[in-house]
Amino acid sequence: MLASEIIAKFELYVDDTTELSSSEELALLNKIYHKVCDDRPWEILKKEASGSMTSTTSITLPSDFSYLVENLNYTDNSYSTENNAKPVAVRINGTSLVQVINWSDRNQYLNNAGYAYVDLASNTLKFMGAQPSGATYAFDYKAVPTDLVLAGTPVFPARFHDILYHGMCVDDMVIQLFDKAKSYADFHQTQFNDYLKRLALWNANLQNY
Repeated sequence: MLASEIIAKFELYVDDTTELSSSEELALLNKIYHKVCDDRPWEILKKEASGSMTSTTSITLPSDFSYLVENLNYTDNSYSTENNAKPVAVRINGTSLVQVINWSDRNQYLNNAGYAYVDLASNTLKFMGAQPSGATYAFDYKAVPTDLVLAGTPVFPARFHDILYHGMCVDDMVIQLFDKAKSYADFHQTQFNDYLKRLALWNANLQNY
């Protein structure tokens, strides 16, 4: 569904009880949209960042960066087991692996080119030692989706879009505080939770490949 169609369904449920303007309705939609997208590391929001290093010691993080995601797992589906000894790394020049460590652990790896850490204050991925000049890099991360516009569509499949207007209705009930509105709050919260579980199941099955 388009964002405008999701808002239209929201308006059908709240009828004439909402006092939100058109811009406020869109803002409420985006609030719920980001709430759903932030709920977990959805497979559909995982991306690879790649390019050529302009510095030998740091990489600027993507503008839509949320956090790094595991990219060195070995999943054996026949046994449903994973080996996560070194789950996050940066590939340098296609083959060399640099392990990402916690920011607080960085002083244990001074001048060691095999390690890097995320420095959110400077919006960079910093290496503990210099990498080859002009090296290529690649790493995986969870992206923050852009705000929806009226002609835009959510990143997840259309069969789950109903979660958004149900979530909008729950928030609108709180905003308006009408008796009629409050009487439907539990219904919309239940519907929201149900769609979130279904979306989570779909996401979990994507991880089985």
